[in-house]
Amino acid sequence: MKNALVLICKDVEGKVPAEIQVIPYGHHDTPKGPFTLDDEGARVIVEAFEAQTNDMVIDYEHQTIADPPVEAPAAGWIKKLVNRGAEGIWAVIEWTDRAKQYIANREYRYVSPVFLKRISDNRVIRLINVALTNQPNIDGMVPLANKLGFEGDTNTKEAAMKELWKLLGLSEDAKEEAAIAVVNKLKTDLGAKTVVVVASKGVLDALGLGATATESEIIGTIEAMKQSHTKIDDVVKELNTLKAGLTQRDADGAVEMAMKEGKITPAQKEWALDYAKRDLEGFRVFVSKAPVVVIEGKVVTDQKEPGTGIDDVQAQINKMCGVDDETFKKYNK
Repeated sequence: MKNALVLICKDVEGKVPAEIQVIPYGHHDTPKGPFTLDDEGARVIVEAFEAQTNDMVIDYEHQTIADPPVEAPAAGWIKKLVNRGAEGIWAVIEWTDRAKQYIANREYRYVSPVFLKRISDNRVIRLINVALTNQPNIDGMVPLANKLGFEGDTNTKEAAMKELWKLLGLSEDAKEEAAIAVVNKLKTDLGAKTVVVVASKGVLDALGLGATATESEIIGTIEAMKQSHTKIDDVVKELNTLKAGLTQRDADGAVEMAMKEGKITPAQKEWALDYAKRDLEGFRVFVSKAPVVVIEGKVVTDQKEPGTGIDDVQAQINKMCGVDDETFKKYNK
């Protein structure tokens, strides 16, 4: 169905796309450096977007992050991010009237994303915002306006249906009844193979079982573990150790992600680990609401600025507050 989805996101005269591609999948070289969007990065990006309450802005020519600041009217608002695998990250858009006119007139044809990437492997880990532009740094993205049809156009719907018929193994002239029969058979086959989820991923990992393990497999594994111990105290001890290990693993992962997203600094790592181990959900709420303290593409480290004795984070704070290094060193006793 992928090709049909792409067709739906094209423009026809007088209309604008309801969904747009904002980050293409794979490795890309740009004038501002290389980046990679892989499956893990796409998952993290969508999760981070869903964790925030406010809509994400689409502006004109990156005016929102201009330095010095300038008036930055919105061209639209991102209501939802969608991970489309090999097609990359797409966004559901609510356009302003002025932006609709620009796009319908083909005065703007491309978008340019602003994102954070990890320095070690150039993996994109967070989308900041998106801008309408006619000179994007990323070559080959799906344009806003094209000669193909758009959602609501009869030709587009016919093309989408033909693609669906092909995926179902039917000929292009197949009747709707044939498609319904194929879908019902698929539903029946799927229902026969459905496995009820009876344990969390953490428990399954600890038991050495896969995500599709049945209830019988889980119970049998636990019974075998119980038989290997002669005292209930031994079982309790191992379960407590297992629980502590899972807690530590989850806390380490949450803190690592928070540092990658620029929500905490290296100096806060020990505090963050303690917080996450005590209250993981509370820590995740803190991360979702905490401001990003890292400039786009910059990784926070505890390295000092040469000759100043000031680390990266303090240097950034000083810059935002208009405090020069000499003044900071004079009064920071």
